[in-house]
Amino acid sequence: MNQFYGLEFAQQVFWVTAISSTLVFVVQTIMTFMGADATDGMGADFEGLEDSSGPFQLLSLRSLVNFGLGFGWTGLSLRYVIPQTPWLILAATAVGLAFVFGMIWMMAQ
Repeated sequence: MNQFYGLEFAQQVFWVTAISSTLVFVVQTIMTFMGADATDGMGADFEGLEDSSGPFQLLSLRSLVNFGLGFGWTGLSLRYVIPQTPWLILAATAVGLAFVFGMIWMMAQ
């Protein structure tokens, strides 16, 4: 635990995001294979961001988990490749958004 507190703040955020997103993703995957409902039950409460005609909602738990997976693991993986923290956060955010839009594309298919 002392190693965690010795990390920079950005690295702590990447670790917490990556681990928590991975745990939720694993639970979602297990529930999906067990036959649980395909929706996550977390409807978006914002006008204009929710497409009620399809199964996908932009601001859902599944979207947030996918963003967290891309953001957290990219930030941890590229920390030595991109040493400047602002650029690392930008790259991690871009990959997180790519995960979300990749999920949107797959759900649309």
